[in-house]
Amino acid sequence: MSKLVWSEHYPTSAAAQPLLRFPARETLLRAPAGGARLARSARLTRLARLAGAAGIAERGEPSGPTASTGRTWLARSARLTRLAGAAGISGIAGLVAAALTRTLRFQPPAPPPPGGPDFETGAVAPEALERLGAAIRLPTVSRLNYDETDFAPFDAFKKLLTTSFPLFHQRCELEVISGYALVYRWPGSAGRTGDSGAGLEPIALMAHYDVVPVEAGSEAGWRYPPFSGAVADGMVWGRGALDDKSQLMAQLEAAENLMRAGFVPRRDIYFCYGHDEETGGRWGAARIVEHLAERGVRFAGVLDEGGIVVTGALPGVSAPVAVIGVAEKGQCAYQFTVNGPGGHASTPPQHTALGLAAQLITMIEQHPLPPRLIPPVEAMLRRLAGQMGFATRLALANLWLLRPLTLRKLTASPATNALVRTTFAATMASAADAPNALPLTARFSVNVRLLPGDTPASVRRHFEALIARAGIDARIEPLIEAEPSPVSPTDSDFFRSVESLARELYPSALVTPYLVVAGTDSRRFHALSENVLRFTPFHLADADQQRIHGTDECLSTANYGRMMTFYERLLRRQ
Repeated sequence: MSKLVWSEHYPTSAAAQPLLRFPARETLLRAPAGGARLARSARLTRLARLAGAAGIAERGEPSGPTASTGRTWLARSARLTRLAGAAGISGIAGLVAAALTRTLRFQPPAPPPPGGPDFETGAVAPEALERLGAAIRLPTVSRLNYDETDFAPFDAFKKLLTTSFPLFHQRCELEVISGYALVYRWPGSAGRTGDSGAGLEPIALMAHYDVVPVEAGSEAGWRYPPFSGAVADGMVWGRGALDDKSQLMAQLEAAENLMRAGFVPRRDIYFCYGHDEETGGRWGAARIVEHLAERGVRFAGVLDEGGIVVTGALPGVSAPVAVIGVAEKGQCAYQFTVNGPGGHASTPPQHTALGLAAQLITMIEQHPLPPRLIPPVEAMLRRLAGQMGFATRLALANLWLLRPLTLRKLTASPATNALVRTTFAATMASAADAPNALPLTARFSVNVRLLPGDTPASVRRHFEALIARAGIDARIEPLIEAEPSPVSPTDSDFFRSVESLARELYPSALVTPYLVVAGTDSRRFHALSENVLRFTPFHLADADQQRIHGTDECLSTANYGRMMTFYERLLRRQ
């Protein structure tokens, strides 16, 4: 898991700043002879400036016009139309009037939240908190080099689950894949004599129990030691509290509680837990999917990590937002090798291999792929539009006209740029072995996050074209090539079930689909289901997301209680 990267920072308060804003100044286009279209474009630009002067795109407007404010907007629209007509451009006036009318009629597709505090579960049983703390105390750190992983804590973790959830292990079938990936099946009543639910497809709940390392030297910055599992100050502290042991343990707590109450689901429930998600899931999730596919298993729905409930992440939106991931970007990594003349540094050529590599990195950064609004991102913006200022609603209600402006504003921030574009990031480089030697070769790596619709092949072609254009002697080698996931539908029973539960536990939250810009194990499960969702039901402030993979990772006991309630209610509906 990684933090939701979509916040944008402004020099003044977010409430006073719309996400999308018309530029304060535009260059007036001068139309040459026969350039009527350019002249009309210039007049439309002047109209947009008139709109700003007339207060059309003013700051701080309420999220939705009342009847009186609606009449005010219509009156302003009429005045703007008369202004444009007086300028002799009635066609453009009609266009602007139509855009404003569409904006006034524009309503987000989702109803506003009823409001109210987060659901209170009451005090969480101390035994449940201690079990989570015990899981955190086991340093199940996965390593990029699989053979360097210390598997002793992983063995201990498996034993901890057996002793912590005895009824669950008695009632469920367990298969261990690659020695450490865990697949539990809770048999449902479907198929039993007289059960009308026969033939129901199973669902899968996912999590992973490996964690990222604690950065050497940062231990002193932790309030409690990073693998202490301390329960203190209303929190459970330690690496894995957020990512992702709490999700795994909350699912098993919910199942164990339901089994004690005598509950049996109608459909089979699978619990799929990887042990190397943080390093790509090659031996965990990938092998689980291969194994289940060989058995012909298909899921009605899959739920993994990836989205959360977050406050303060989007400018202009003060309400909490529950983001349910319906797709995730692909991930590629490429190594570039640039050749140079070599020799002694006392007589260098104009450009060394490292200098040429720097030129190529600059070209890559200056030539991104074009931005696009894909369906889940557009759906997210539309659902949140009711909380945004008028200028943003104007843009979203009139993408047929203002899509280029909308994309330009979204690409201005690294966070929102990641939602609308395949991104490139140069991350590693190496050249000579000595400071006084010219390198024969320089190498650098570029991490690529693929927007759905782009492919590794299209990215390679783009890079190869840049190499040819630069005239540099270089070659490119793929290190990782993972396609973007398919986009799961939002009109499925499974999405509606997760969405309704998010509303029940977080009644003040806006619930929306979301594009996960990081990677999760769930991307592999699209081979087994068309309904793969990513949502962890805890509520964080935007600043607290820095704790994920960071210092002082911790989870409030209230959040843990809501997580258990969420999974218990989800299981009861199966």
